[in-house]
Parts: sequence; C-alpha cells; structure tokens
Amino acid sequence: MIVAMKKATVIARRGEMQETLRKLRKLGVLHLSAIPAQVASAQAWREKKILLEKALAVISPPGKGPSGPPAGTFRGDGLEASLAAARSILDKQDAIRVLGEESEDLQKEALRLHDWQGVSLPDLRGIRDQGYEIRFLEVPGKKIGRIPPEINAFVVKRTRTLLWVALVLKAGTVFQSELKALDPPGRSAAELEKLQAENRSDLRQFRGELEALGAEAGDLERAVHAAAREIELAEAAAAMGHTEALSYLAGFLPGDQAQRLKQYCRDNGWALLLQDPAAEDDAPTVVRNSRWIDIIQPVFQLLGTIPGYHEFDISFFFLLFFTFFFAAIIGDAAYGLIFFSASLLLRSRSRRRQQEPPAILALMTILSFATIVWGVLTGTWFGSQKLASLPWLSWMTIPALSSFNPRSGETFKIIFFTVGALHISIAHFWSFLRQAKEKPFIRSLAQLGWLTLVLGLYFLVLNLVISSERFPVPLHAKWMIACGFLFVIAFSRQQGRFFHGVAMGAANLLTTFLSSISAFADIISYIRLFAVGLAGIEISKSFNGIAAGLGTGPFAILIGGIILLFGHSLNMAMGALSVVVHGVRLNMLEFSGHLGMEWSGKPYKPFKE
Repeated sequence: MIVAMKKATVIARRGEMQETLRKLRKLGVLHLSAIPAQVASAQAWREKKILLEKALAVISPPGKGPSGPPAGTFRGDGLEASLAAARSILDKQDAIRVLGEESEDLQKEALRLHDWQGVSLPDLRGIRDQGYEIRFLEVPGKKIGRIPPEINAFVVKRTRTLLWVALVLKAGTVFQSELKALDPPGRSAAELEKLQAENRSDLRQFRGELEALGAEAGDLERAVHAAAREIELAEAAAAMGHTEALSYLAGFLPGDQAQRLKQYCRDNGWALLLQDPAAEDDAPTVVRNSRWIDIIQPVFQLLGTIPGYHEFDISFFFLLFFTFFFAAIIGDAAYGLIFFSASLLLRSRSRRRQQEPPAILALMTILSFATIVWGVLTGTWFGSQKLASLPWLSWMTIPALSSFNPRSGETFKIIFFTVGALHISIAHFWSFLRQAKEKPFIRSLAQLGWLTLVLGLYFLVLNLVISSERFPVPLHAKWMIACGFLFVIAFSRQQGRFFHGVAMGAANLLTTFLSSISAFADIISYIRLFAVGLAGIEISKSFNGIAAGLGTGPFAILIGGIILLFGHSLNMAMGALSVVVHGVRLNMLEFSGHLGMEWSGKPYKPFKE
C-alpha cells in the first residue's frame, strides 16, 4: 500500500538557519520540496565532487574496495588534502596518457625506420651541411624515365613494382614532379632507442607514483560523501523561505514519522505546521506491503517505475498475474524445476554466508513453482511427448490442456481471454471503489460502465476470435456493451451538474468510442500468452527432433547432447526475455492503463546524514 504522507513546514529563527538544517539532517525524516533546479552555492561542491569521483575511479576501479582508515575520519588536512590528492592523481593519469601516446608514436616511427634500412640519417645531414639536399621519390618501375637525366638519381630500394629513388639537388633547386614524394625519418635508430628508454622510465615512475596514491582511496571515498552532504545542505538552504526574522522549510514525511518530528521541533523550539498533501502537491511515494508481497519490488526497481502518490499500488495484483504470466510463457515443468533448483541453491548459499537472501530469489522460487504446476498440468517436459507419456508423469496431465492435444489451443485461448477480461475488470472495479470516495460520487459510475462494457466485449472476443458458432454473442452481452457505453458517456465527465456532464460526455463521443475499441483490443492482446508459450514448445520440439535424428552412436549421442543443451538453454533465455516483454507489458500497460496510472511517482529521499 502507498503510505499516507504528511506535508510539514518547520519554522525557526533566521539566525539559526544553518544549525536548524544540520539538526533536521540528523533527524533524517523530511523529504524536502521545492528545491531550485540551479543552486549556485552547490555548484562549486558539485565540481569538487566530480573531481573526487574521477580520481577515485582511477585508483579504485569497480570491484576494488578502497583502503584507508575507518569511515568518518580523514588523514592530513581533511577535504582540502583529498582535493589536492585528487588533482595530483588526475595530473599523473593525464601524464601517463600522454606518455602512452608518445610511446605509440615512437613505436610507429621505429617500424617506419625499418623500411629505410640502408639510408644513413647522419650522412643525409652531412650532405645538407655541404649545400645539397636529398629528395626521395616513390617511382613505378615503368616511370623511372620521367626523371630528367641531368639530375643525379640513385635507386636506394626496390620492390616488385616500385622503386625508391634518391635525388641529389643543390640547395634551393626547384624541382616539381607528379611522382609521390617520400619523407625520410627524422631520427636515427640510436636516437629512437634513447627516447623509448626515457619514455619507459617516465611511465614506470608515474605509474609507481599513481599506485602509491592508491592509499588515498579511503579518504577520497569519504571526501565524496562529505561533498555530497555539502551539496544537500546547500540545496536545503536554497529551498528555505525567509521573512525578516524567521526561516521556514517545507517537505514531506510518512505519517507514522510525524510524532518524531513534533517532538524534535518541541525540543529545539521550532514551530511546526502539519498538513495532508493537496492534490497539486508533488509528494513522494513510499510503498509498504507484507513481506510476501514485497518480493515483487525487484521487478519495479528493474523497470524504474514508481506509482504517483495519488495513484494505485498494484503490487499484489502485479505479483498475482505476473506469476501466472510467467508460468504460461515459460510453460515447461522441466524448465521450472531448473529455475526452482537454482533459486533454492542460491538461497541456501546466502544463508550459509549468514546473509539475507535477496528478494529476487524468493520471487524466483514462486515463479518457478508456478511454472512447474503449469507444466505438470499441460504435460510439458522439455517439449518431449515421450516424457509426457510416461505413466508417472502423464497421470498429472489434464487432457484438455495437454500441449500435445491438437484441440488444446482453443482451450488455452479461452483461458487467456478470460484472464484478460478478469484482469481489466479488476482495474475498473478498483477505480470505482477509489472514485466512489470522491466527489461527485456519480462520476464513479462511469467505471461501472467500463466494467460492464469490458465484460460484454469478452463475449464478442470469443465470438470473433475463436468461433462464432460455438460462442454466439448472447443478448445480455449486447445489452452490457450498449449500457456500459451509455454509462461512460453519461457519467465520465460529471463535475456536479448532471446534464452539463452528460453534454460533455456526448461531446467526447468519438474519444469514448475509440477507447471502447481499445478495450476490445486489450482483451485480445492477452492471446500473446498463448502465442509465446506455443512458440517455446515448438522450439523445444525442433531441437529434440534434430538431436533424435542424429542416431544412436556414441558420437551422435555426444553431438545430440550438445544440441539439446544449447537448444533448451536458448529457449529458456528467450522465454525469460518474453516474460519481460509480454508478462510485464500486460501489467504495466493494459492493466495500469485501465487504472489510469501514469507512474509519475518519485521516491522518498529524506534529508539525512
């Protein structure tokens, strides 16, 4: 359930503003509201925090914990010393980067020098000192005659198709040619070796110094937290309002924490105003449920979705239907046993390490158990009909649901359409209960209209998608569709004046009609459970057939085993992906859409140390 919040405004003397903020942060229950988007006083701290984080990432990469003194202490001069160390770390990292680039350039030059073997760079310099210059050309063998005969030309290197030719010219001689010019290396092998040795020495020195600075990781991590606290403090100060003598700060907190805040204000001589959040207030959302319902929270965290404070907490229904969707999509009892065993093994390992097993493992245990039950009832064991026909497995199979019964497809469609209609109906009935507590009450009747409309459309879906002969649309279903549609028009726009609301509903007739078509399509969309589940079974059958067709020899058995392992592993992975795509979608779009949810919530983040 979504916890009821209180809007609190704390009022203190203006001269005690900083002390008030520090004490409120120590209490740690108030989620601040109205923090400005840009806080100039916090910007400098953000820049320091970024600097510290960059340096920490250099000397303490992910997976390597920082070393240093216990949390909460600093060596040296505290934060300023950590900032100086961070700058030094980044400077050394930059120097190492530059030296690395220089090393690559020297290596390339050394490789290039290898191509100029036979050309003496000192001799070239001596020739230049005597008033001559040497130019090198790359000349195709057939074009050597294009060099004027009066120019001294010497072939210094030959390949199959090209010649490297050296031209000896007096200094300042103008010589133009369409032939490709070559630039000789600027340094000799001895000079390059010396530079490379110096480069390696400098790299070792800087890397050693950077490694020595790794001892600063603990201080840097604490400095990052200290800078984050200063940013929060600056933002909180910017969020405060002021009069000539007073300062005040507004925020939100769970209702069960209000008494603590009251006592704290009383002890510190502050005034306190507590109110219920108004509809326009951007209150944070706190979701609390029973432990067995909270196991679905990892899914919401993965999706990054939070219901708005005035929206619905769908955790229970999400868990209930998501479990069914997971079982129907994976659909194989053997796969379920693999998931179930893995989850139990991981839970056992966590307990051996005296750790609380993650909630995702409890969720996986329930989902895999449901998959086992579904696979047992449908007789699906690695998609193998031979396994399903074994006496100690087949007695649990319901013939009408058997995956190998050609007529079971129609039964599955009926089941999934029924589940879809029920799922969407719950959304509208729940919306009716919520809106019935609001004014005007008459507007909530539109949700009963939608409920009636959806149930009537369910019969239409069976008629159009499965069989018009087996499922003729009954008269009462037609009346349900018509009456539900009229209820939606009559009551969805009510604001207190009945006939005005009816007129507004009539004006939105087209929108309502399109929404009705959307509801019809939403019920049909639950057939995706049948399609994805069937695809998984067919993939299993295909790999089983490939493996069985290899024969019974030792080599064939080995290759067949590899094919089965790969095929069923791939099928399980694709099934898990399908759960995310389809199982989550039916809850987050179809169900939540009929509830009118926008998932506009933001998490409760109290201002605390």
